Amino acid sequence: MKKLKLFLSLMLLAVFVSAQTRIVPASMEGDMRIFNKEGEDVIVYFPSQYLKYEPKINIVFPKDYDKAERRFCSVYVINKEEMPREAVYKELGEDAAERCLYVNVRFNAIPSSAELEGFLSRELLPYIEVNYKTENQEEYRILLAGEGYSASVLNALPGLGNYFGNFALSFYVNTAMPVDLEGISKNISVWSLGSKGNMIRLQSLLEKNGLKFFDNFAYLTVDNSGSKAPSLGEIFNLGYFLDKGKIVPLKAKGVFGVKSAGATSEERFGFKLEIKGKRSFKAEYIPSSLKIAPPFLSWDFEKGLMNVIYGAQAGKVKVTGMAGDAVSFDASFKISK
Repeated sequence: MKKLKLFLSLMLLAVFVSAQTRIVPASMEGDMRIFNKEGEDVIVYFPSQYLKYEPKINIVFPKDYDKAERRFCSVYVINKEEMPREAVYKELGEDAAERCLYVNVRFNAIPSSAELEGFLSRELLPYIEVNYKTENQEEYRILLAGEGYSASVLNALPGLGNYFGNFALSFYVNTAMPVDLEGISKNISVWSLGSKGNMIRLQSLLEKNGLKFFDNFAYLTVDNSGSKAPSLGEIFNLGYFLDKGKIVPLKAKGVFGVKSAGATSEERFGFKLEIKGKRSFKAEYIPSSLKIAPPFLSWDFEKGLMNVIYGAQAGKVKVTGMAGDAVSFDASFKISK
């Protein structure tokens, strides 16, 4: 009987120790120190051969993480400030905070694209998915970058796209866009904020590599000349990544037309379309040429008519634009299934 009790005690101790032990891949070396807070793990020393130092990591759990049997999508947050639990809920909102597990990295400096790709894909991501309840498919991984980190992510997109399915990015007005993104995955989703010029350049890069608006990318134009950087809440768009497949195609009840003597070519029209989906995400489309109809609009240039045909919630569509150089217009559509 005593031997049996001793055996059971040792078994319970082994289970307890294993539950407290984090598995570190053999390729990583270092003194990893983990502090547990309510709803959060804080890793003070995370070993990295790619960064050559040990960044601090905040891992924030959704409220039902301990009780849930399911696995969660994971959001890797890269910005200058740490993101403890209270900051995640404040910056991103309760709905988004409770749907995902958040992994925030505190870098010492903005890493190069090669350092970023190696650290995220070969060190941090494997560690998280071994030790936490996260989905291991690319479509459930989101990389959220702000405050100057988006340029490194964009340059590393062809490599990172093999591991992450979704990217939320913001760009300052003077951000240098890469010349090409050859080899980029055709299955990724990119959501971004930036000036109109940057968004046009980004759209051109993505379309050049076979990505399609809304199916693969969407954005909002903002005035971010540097005086005020967008918040992470503004950059993040969880609904676009996780809910866009649930949108039901809708049609407009009416049409809206505009004509102007100054509008001599289709390129003279600049349209901005705002879409609100089931979780109130928004998207815009800046057509480089209206000869190719955007997926949300059917466009008849000769008659100057357009119909909202896809991707919006009933009663939530507003179209604004400029006909020629002088005549502005806007219209709100009543739409139905």
